[in-house]
Amino acid sequence: MGYVKVAYRDIFRQLDYHSNLPTGWDEFVNKQAKYQNLIIKSSKNKCHCTNCSYDFISNKKVNEEVKCPNCHNKYLIKRSNLRYYDFKDYLSILNIVNNTFVIRYFELKTIIDAEHRSHSSAVEFAREILTKNWYREIFVNERVSKCLCHIYIYHNNGFYINDKKWREYTRSYSLIDYSIVFPNNLKKLFKNTEYKYSCIWDIAKHSTYIDLPKLLKNNSDYAAINRIERLAKMKLYNLALQANQFSCSGTFQEIFGVSKDYYPFMKRNNITYTQLQILRLLKEKDMKKIRYLENFVSYVGSTYDLEEIAEYISLNRFIRYSKMHHRNVKTYLYKDYLRFAKLLGFDLKNNRYAFPKNLEEEHDKLEKQFEIQNELIIQKAIIRRNKELSINKFHDKKFIILPAPTLKSLQDESKQQKNCVRTYAEKYANGKCDIYFMRDVKKPKHSLVTVEVKNNKIVQSRIKCNNSPSEKQLEFLNKWEQNVLRKVA
Repeated sequence: MGYVKVAYRDIFRQLDYHSNLPTGWDEFVNKQAKYQNLIIKSSKNKCHCTNCSYDFISNKKVNEEVKCPNCHNKYLIKRSNLRYYDFKDYLSILNIVNNTFVIRYFELKTIIDAEHRSHSSAVEFAREILTKNWYREIFVNERVSKCLCHIYIYHNNGFYINDKKWREYTRSYSLIDYSIVFPNNLKKLFKNTEYKYSCIWDIAKHSTYIDLPKLLKNNSDYAAINRIERLAKMKLYNLALQANQFSCSGTFQEIFGVSKDYYPFMKRNNITYTQLQILRLLKEKDMKKIRYLENFVSYVGSTYDLEEIAEYISLNRFIRYSKMHHRNVKTYLYKDYLRFAKLLGFDLKNNRYAFPKNLEEEHDKLEKQFEIQNELIIQKAIIRRNKELSINKFHDKKFIILPAPTLKSLQDESKQQKNCVRTYAEKYANGKCDIYFMRDVKKPKHSLVTVEVKNNKIVQSRIKCNNSPSEKQLEFLNKWEQNVLRKVA
């Protein structure tokens, strides 16, 4: 049993002594319980809503969702022979005791019985003391089972449970990350704190699952709170949960990565950070497509596979391909397949090559071809890229800059400069970056500055041993970027 510090025991005693739940808590619980219901479907498409007991007809299939015409809530459809089904959600209340933030966690559980009636209950099972440490100070009561293999929270009061006896939660895996936060008391609690202008209370009203400790810990300085407030006032509540991903200044395009005409769409749909990342790639105000593409994001923010796929084909074409295979497309395989196909010189505008019938089989074939011909394939691709980028060749009386012409030239540049530019060969061949060599006009074979370019902007320029170029060299590069790269763009 984990030890509870004396100061924390005092906080818990005060919470237990003043155990009245805040005004509006029962209404909040009932509101959340309404979402924990089902549509029960019997013969002849007859449907019954367990929330409002309304009967209606629907052609939707079992395990699909349908909106009840009476209560207008969308629920999952289950068969009429269902005997048991349960829902669980975590709810939380924030308190301040002894100038310390304490989060009280409740489990809301709804059981649908054999007669398709719903029974809901909410019980407190954990408390968290907010500190500045990365380590989370979580304590649980006797409602939480002590078995090591599975955490179970007891709702049944048939035998005595001392829910005011607390122990430290000491297991290595997380007990709780996200909860539905009770919003009604937040503004009052934050009144005399650094969060008094944060509008976190509005975020809690308009966002479902919140990692409240992370939101408060990661945004405890003025600049971070300012970002939260700004996003909340823009009514981009879900983006405010990821406020640390955005800068405090700059144009709308610079902050969000999309133009300002997307703002009404973003606000109307209260988009999440993952959805914003997809919007940047898709560049369409189409929530249906964005939600479809979310199915290929394994965890929050991990849109890397989609980003790489978008480098080879449009996401609209990917959606089309995915639907042809009933969403059963492994994106990590597909992005590799497209990479191999591009390097092998296949025309990805042609659906024959972009849409393989058997992805795993075709991926393995191209991988073998690539391994056998790796160096030759990259060499041919670099020669093609050199021809494409030769339009950007530039010189004055002192310096000349030109795209890397061959694989051997990259290896030679790496050797002369003592840098790792040779490892950029495949990225350069694939068009993920552009590599240029800056030389002295009188010594064109002698390495001077290695330059990496993305989207017609210089992202790296290095002389020998990864040192920075001289002032004159930078002046030439700036002139080239402004007069040639930007002009071409």
